[in-house]
Amino acid sequence: MRNRLITKLLSYTGNPQFLSLAGNLTVSVMSIISVSLLFRVLPVKALGMWVFFSSTVGLADAFRSGFLTTALVRACSGATPARKAEVTASAWAIALAVTGIMGAINVGAWLWFGHSGSEELVVVLRWFGIVLLVTLPYFMATCILQAEMRFDRILYVRLMSQGIFVLGVVGLLFMGTASLLYVVYCYVLSSFITSVATLVLGWSQLGNWPHRTKECILELAHFGKYSVGSYVGTNLLRSSDTFLINFMLGPAALAVYNLAGRFIELIDIPLRSFMATAIPALSAAFNQDKLPEVLRLLRKNAGMLTWAFLPIIVGTIFLADIPIYLIGGAKYQGTEAANLLRISMVIAILFPIDRFLGVTLDVVNQPQLNLLKVFLMLGVNVVGDVVALKLFHNIYGVALASLPTAIAGFVFGYLQLKRFLPISLKDIITTGFFEFKILLTSLLTKLHSLRPSHESR
Repeated sequence: MRNRLITKLLSYTGNPQFLSLAGNLTVSVMSIISVSLLFRVLPVKALGMWVFFSSTVGLADAFRSGFLTTALVRACSGATPARKAEVTASAWAIALAVTGIMGAINVGAWLWFGHSGSEELVVVLRWFGIVLLVTLPYFMATCILQAEMRFDRILYVRLMSQGIFVLGVVGLLFMGTASLLYVVYCYVLSSFITSVATLVLGWSQLGNWPHRTKECILELAHFGKYSVGSYVGTNLLRSSDTFLINFMLGPAALAVYNLAGRFIELIDIPLRSFMATAIPALSAAFNQDKLPEVLRLLRKNAGMLTWAFLPIIVGTIFLADIPIYLIGGAKYQGTEAANLLRISMVIAILFPIDRFLGVTLDVVNQPQLNLLKVFLMLGVNVVGDVVALKLFHNIYGVALASLPTAIAGFVFGYLQLKRFLPISLKDIITTGFFEFKILLTSLLTKLHSLRPSHESR
């Protein structure tokens, strides 16, 4: 009976969606733990500077990801081993070129602005290029492993990276030496160790380097020139609030705003996981001219996640003060953080359908339309943020400006994708409701089957 129970558990936990969810959950839980520790040990201003630093590095990483992730996954889906070797090697060539160019820009910026009076800018310029270099091998590993749907290995990579960082922050806490500079040291060290591990294990596939071809590099770059805009635009969409608040209200206000945003990861965790497993499936269906299957996957994933998130969103709106206290501690109670979280969660109901509309535009060879969608949202958000900050001089206006931003992107993406697929918002919601019911029934059945029967006792 015990062996049968273990076999069932392994069969349930070995599927790609579970492993992808587990990987993202691991990263997000550890991220929340580390952020919670940082909120308690760093002064508010220093924490705001860390948020600015991590957002800037994230923006650069989004540029690199944009050139490679979707293009690599799309090219590798259903490809022969020889083709996969060519694609991964060519992707390495692009990654090295992009990292080198950004590193050179960093050196120039350091020489020009490195002695400015802005503390947060000095920290970014000092460590920007180093972080990009030490994260490159494990970044490539996660891209390649996603294309191979090896989400178990992605889980190990993320567990190592985040785990070492969390241990470093805990060590700083116990030694009483926590400072912004030491936190950056922990981040660089955890990234370096993880990258070395992926190279040693062969998961980065740097050994395929001789198989790169000019034709494949140009092919990936051609697709990447559109998807990079979507990735950078999406990241800018998230970080534009960060940059504007930092320079117009200061790091202390940024710390409060960021605290509310951390809990949104409850939505992002499963959303990223389902998207990571859906992109290869959507790409394979499109490459095989199975448009009805593309449509079915879109309806299923976008609709089901919308219904799944609804209880989380409603619960968070009523209980927003609790997660704010758990993550930030007592010193952030009574601030704007709880109300900012409520506003963000209301807007989050649009996330599943909006994200899948965008990624499906990429899949059906319309990355330029997804690019337009993202930059439309970015334009609306920046204008709304600036107007709100000028009029109200507080962070509530920034949060409220996100509503027209989300609506603009949702409507544009829906209307554009409708030109290529017979999508219907009603069908997405209806299909999602039935898929959500099936998912709940399946989970309950599996949980019931794991219980030992009376005959087996």
